[in-house]
Amino acid sequence: MEHPCYKCGASVEDGTPFCPRCNAPQIRVAGPTPPTGTTPEAAIEQYTTQSTPLTSALDWPQALKSAGVALLVAFFLIPLYVPAALWMLAAGFLSVMLYRRRCHLASLSGGIGARLGALTGALGFAALAAMLTLWTAFRSSKAIHDTFLNYIQLHGARSSDPHWPQVLELFNTPGGFIFIVIFTLVLTLLAFVLFSTLGGALGAYLVRRKNRP
Repeated sequence: MEHPCYKCGASVEDGTPFCPRCNAPQIRVAGPTPPTGTTPEAAIEQYTTQSTPLTSALDWPQALKSAGVALLVAFFLIPLYVPAALWMLAAGFLSVMLYRRRCHLASLSGGIGARLGALTGALGFAALAAMLTLWTAFRSSKAIHDTFLNYIQLHGARSSDPHWPQVLELFNTPGGFIFIVIFTLVLTLLAFVLFSTLGGALGAYLVRRKNRP
């Protein structure tokens, strides 16, 4: 029996390894057939996504590099007066994109995206704490107190909270000043980690949705 050559259409006898006209190989291994209308590139990406399970282990060296680069990019948004919540959300999202590219992954689980975002937020707070430490190392306690007081008064003038005078009174006491500074740092840490975690989880979700067949 004969069959047409898949390349030139010439009749080729069954069992013949090569086409006598174009020399195209006739013995082919059948593979998964892509759906109609699917390009070869999309079929390869879809096959890779389906055949590769979502990773659940974080590659720490690559994660630290991705988070560091994402933070550097996000810090450029500070002079543009972008709210800290938005640029930390962007940092968590970008760290997932960079990590996926560095590790050559087709997709990421939501859990690892959230962990990568949390790592980015923690590193961002550590960088902020280091800058504050360097800033306070060369100033007196009175200068530090006055700087924070001016900042609080500037933002407190826009507040309609009736308890705001009590906060200012507490701030002017030594114990109250320390308490407010520590409380503010804790809230900042939680906010950094929270928004970066949301950004990382969002990035992983969008990647998985894009690769979903």
